[in-house]
Parts: sequence; C-alpha cells; structure tokens
Amino acid sequence: MKKTIIWIGLLVVVLVLAGVGYSLLSKQQSEQLVSQAEEKSSTSSEEEAVMLPDFTVLDAEGNPVESSALLGKPTIINFWATWCGYCKKELPDFQAAYESYGDQINFVMIDAADGKQETVEAGKQYIADNGYTFPVYFDTEMEAVISCGVSGFPATLFVSAEGEVLLGWPGYLETEQLNQMIEAMLPA
Repeated sequence: MKKTIIWIGLLVVVLVLAGVGYSLLSKQQSEQLVSQAEEKSSTSSEEEAVMLPDFTVLDAEGNPVESSALLGKPTIINFWATWCGYCKKELPDFQAAYESYGDQINFVMIDAADGKQETVEAGKQYIADNGYTFPVYFDTEMEAVISCGVSGFPATLFVSAEGEVLLGWPGYLETEQLNQMIEAMLPA
C-alpha cells in the first residue's frame, strides 16, 4: 500500500512537471514565431517572399471570390470544418478577435466544404447557430486547401496586406498566440 502511494505521488509530480514544461515550451515557441513574423514584416530580406497562392472560394451567397480580392490589409486566413473539434474550439477566439480588430485586419474563415465530410449547408448552419459574424468562405473544390498546403485542420495563415505569407500555423491556436500575432501584424 505504501509503495502504491509513493508511485502515485511520483506520477503526479512527473505529470505536473511535464505540464509546466509543455506550457513553457509552448509559450517560448509562440514568442519565437511572433518574433520571426515581426522581423519578416518589418525588414526587407534578400530571401524571396512566399506569396499567397491564387485560389478561388465561394462567399456565403455562392459567388466566386479570388484570393487576391481578400487582401488589401493584413489578413488572417483560417481553414476549418464543423467535424473538427479543435476548429470549433478556436472559432470563438476568432470571433472575439474579429470584433476587436475587424476594421484593421481582414478575417477570412474558409470552411473546407468538400461535400463529403463537410457541406456548405453544415458550415452555414454551424455559423448561424453560434452567432458568428466574421466573413465565411467555402472551399468546395479544395482549391484553397491544396494551393495553401493545408494538411490538417485547423490551420491558419497570417498574410501581409501585399499578400506575403508571414506565418503558417498548423493546428489549434491558443487565444494568447492569436492575439500576439494580430498585434505583430498591425501597423506600427
């Protein structure tokens, strides 16, 4: 019995240390990525810029929209689907960011509506049910997903007003990370 309690105590200590370590590494990685994005947006480099590829998505009324029409100011492009738990978890943060920064930053929320796992109708219903007001586009041909190299959901691109991809973020974005990237993208 005493050995069991000792083992459980050690396991708890290991788990707590692992959690603290993960938190510190995650924060450090986030800060490094934000720093890289700030450097990239504020300095001209001899490296060739990675530009947002051309693609076409549909707006909520079914009209085609070219990727170039989505630019003009700093832009956040988020790829999501209703079947994706982490996508649904981060959408409220995007809504809050849209409400705070929607006049300074374009928010482009692309639903990967392939017609099998996800449909335009399911995406529209989910947006309506949750009261989201950010602009939603539908990638029914998977053109945006493929041209942007998205291999998992959610995924987010941070793009300059001129169309330079500053950072690609695969996976779930914590609220703090999203806000840090937004602040880094805003004009000084």
